[in-house]
This record gives sequence, C-alpha cells and structure tokens, in this order.
Amino acid sequence: MAEYDKYIDLARQLGMTDALIISPQDICFDIRAWLKCCWGCDRSSTEHIKCNSRDTTLEERIQIVQRYSTILLLHSHDAVKLSQTILEVERAAFLDGYYFACALRTCNLCQTCYAKEGGECPHPRQVRPCEEMFGIDVYKTVRKLGLPCEVLQNTNDQQNRYGFLLIE
Repeated sequence: MAEYDKYIDLARQLGMTDALIISPQDICFDIRAWLKCCWGCDRSSTEHIKCNSRDTTLEERIQIVQRYSTILLLHSHDAVKLSQTILEVERAAFLDGYYFACALRTCNLCQTCYAKEGGECPHPRQVRPCEEMFGIDVYKTVRKLGLPCEVLQNTNDQQNRYGFLLIE
C-alpha cells in the first residue's frame, strides 16, 4: 500500500480530515442507496448532468466498483473542499499512470448548480457520479471502518462528508 501513500499525503495536505486506503470488499452495497439517489435527492433527474446513469444498470455499476483493487476514501467536514480535493487527487493518480482512476462523489463545485436551474454546467468535465448511484451505503461503509457518520439533526451539526477514489 506504500505506493498509494502519496495520495493519502496529498489529500491531507489539501485539508482532508481522513484519507485511507480500502478495498472493494470494505464497501457496503445496498440497492436502497440507489433508491435514495433516485428519489431522495433534490437534484435527481435523468436530465441532470450528474444523475445520468449513462445507460448502465445498478448491477453493472456495482461490478465496476468491484473491479478496482484499491479505493482511497476521503473524509472532510467541508463538502466543497472534498469535491475539489478528490478531483485533484484523481488527476494526480491519472498522471501517475492509473488511467482508470475515477472519483465517486456528489458534485459540490458550485455554490448554485446552474444545471439544476436549467442552465449549462460550467464544469461538465469535472462532474463525477455520486456514490449512491453506484449503490454504495456510505453510512454503513464508513461506520464499519470506524469513521463518524450520523444523520444531521440541525444545520449547526458538524458534517461528515465522504468521497471514494477508485484507483487502478
């Protein structure tokens, strides 16, 4: 795992609370995560740039994740910083020859989502699919790994946001 230490270090330098290497076997999949993605998200629609499944089934998306040998799990209290960081680490891994490196993370790059409001996305090449679209139960996965993840009770509660960087 020492070959991935540079990505852990980079993530921490960029302000991540935690960064750790996990395997696909550490991921908890549940079809209900996809249910929440499709109907529980205010940004969910087949026309939305981040929500388009690109004609893949849930089973195919789960298989995609399981084909990777290494996953970098990032944890932050800041959703925007997490989205920016995971893309930067993805790019570093790609430039190191991991050409299949791909982030799974809800897009929080813009304060206001222009695509959601019917406009054009200013960052279409940086949008990545969210982890729930791939059937990942984020709560169960991170709790199993000893990381905090609770349902927020009010807007003052500290957020625990997570992203998954698939590396191969």
